[in-house]
Amino acid sequence: MLKITVSILTMTKFLITLLISLSIFLSATQELDRIIIPKTLITLDAANANSDAVMIRGSKIFAVGQQEVLIKNFPDAEIDYSFADDVIVPGFIEHHIHPLLAAITMSSEIVAIDDWVLPNKKSNGVRDRPGYIKRLKELEKNLEGADTPLVSWGFHHYFHGKLTRDDLDKISSDRPILIIHRSFHEFIMNSKALDLFGIKKEDLNKLTSAEKELANFEEGHFSERGLIMVMPKIMQYLGSPQRIMKGFAVTEQYIQEQGVTLIANPGAMYNKDIQGIKNYVLGDSDTPFRSLFIPSALYMLEHFEISDLLKETEALLKWGNGKVQYLPKQIKLFTDGAMYSQNMVLREGYLDGHQGVWLMEAAVFDEVFELYWDAGYQIHIHQNGDSGLDRILDTVEKNNKRNPRSDHRTTIVHFGYSASDQIDRIKELGLIVSANPYYVTVLSDLYSKVGVGYKRSQEMVRLGDVARANIPLSLHSDMPMAPASPLVLMHAAVNRINYANKVAGPNQRISALNALKGVTLNAAYTIHLEEDYGSVSVGKFANFTVLSDNPLTINPLKIKDIKVKGTIVEGKVFRTP
Repeated sequence: MLKITVSILTMTKFLITLLISLSIFLSATQELDRIIIPKTLITLDAANANSDAVMIRGSKIFAVGQQEVLIKNFPDAEIDYSFADDVIVPGFIEHHIHPLLAAITMSSEIVAIDDWVLPNKKSNGVRDRPGYIKRLKELEKNLEGADTPLVSWGFHHYFHGKLTRDDLDKISSDRPILIIHRSFHEFIMNSKALDLFGIKKEDLNKLTSAEKELANFEEGHFSERGLIMVMPKIMQYLGSPQRIMKGFAVTEQYIQEQGVTLIANPGAMYNKDIQGIKNYVLGDSDTPFRSLFIPSALYMLEHFEISDLLKETEALLKWGNGKVQYLPKQIKLFTDGAMYSQNMVLREGYLDGHQGVWLMEAAVFDEVFELYWDAGYQIHIHQNGDSGLDRILDTVEKNNKRNPRSDHRTTIVHFGYSASDQIDRIKELGLIVSANPYYVTVLSDLYSKVGVGYKRSQEMVRLGDVARANIPLSLHSDMPMAPASPLVLMHAAVNRINYANKVAGPNQRISALNALKGVTLNAAYTIHLEEDYGSVSVGKFANFTVLSDNPLTINPLKIKDIKVKGTIVEGKVFRTP
């Protein structure tokens, strides 16, 4: 009897333990249903256009519809009224940002033509030479450590005047000073900085004749392809773990505060050590967004022969970790130079007679494009001038005749200057446009007087024509070329108000709806992820941006003033401080 009792007790204890274990397992694995009911829900899904509630199961959207119906159909679901005063839109996507450059910017002294409000500081814009030089002197004077380099980002020569090595030596001949142009395509150094980075005049002998034209040792000025020799040396300092970790931390917070739920970096630098830092900071499960990377063929050509590019590109798929991933079958190429530097290649040239710059030689561009086209890649191409766009259109047309591809989604990136006759070709050839409308805000007034003239400045980033042609259109910041704020980008695209407080090209404005799609649904389409992101649709990730006002009904002039109250990323809530 005693043995039986002991056995029963033992069995009971086992069953209780088993039940507890099962309970723990089920509670850990069960995906709880949660119905979110905001003040306003914007789905951008035609099938659920009139819905006012969304149900989340785990990281995905399980149901969308009227709140009464969802509550009735899912009686066990948690009802979340915490967003009852808020507007929920599909999660903002910043599909063209440079986290590394942003991190370098965030760990530098910002002296730019526009205001920058960051989590840790604010920098007021300055648009004249006396004000710019004064700010540099103040920064140098207040910098701790006699030999600590002064690194400043945001210089723009058309606003701040020409800047040379001698100008910086006058500010300090003892402290290294490194000035990063707004475009990140130009660097200016004083004598002490040239010494610090080990840059010698004889190093220029290693450059090609085309590269030598863009590398001026006497003036301490290096730009575009002239940076090839000096960039690795400078990056040993700018890319140091201490600076980069600090910069990434600020960048991460900044991006989340703008309501961004997903970022992509077309043109990732080929550097495994820096990638490791990106993985460490951005790959963590608590990071409030997912980061996707697309390799740069231009950077890879510095390390590999063209014949090895495909193999090495495929190898990059293993470089990501956690919330950091490389996108398969996507690559970035380049045509002409930077908008901020006025190095874009234009059909009619510049008013002052200077020439733009090609970033990839025509023969190399053609060969690399054909390689990736035949391998079935989506090709993103940096372009700013209308001649640069001609090169893209001609190349796509030639290759599509040779090897036809449907839904190739070749992407025109930045879309600075274009001609009206190119719009039809973009449509016919099946290209898509990823544009930076912030160019209009900061550059159209000045460029109407310097460089390109009034007519072309009015037509800068011609989004209206693209929208009327029903060409897929997305918006990006190219951070740090513009603030990584989708609301700022929407405001720029809808209003086109420049620094003169004038509308630049009224006919090229787009609707608030098209602008919202440009930072959500069409942004997802631009990186081939529209099945998972971009709208409030069943089966997609539960990514939402929480706003104080409705961007579709508010006065368009107030879009940029809408407050971001938080985000929901894969079902997890991140409130904005």
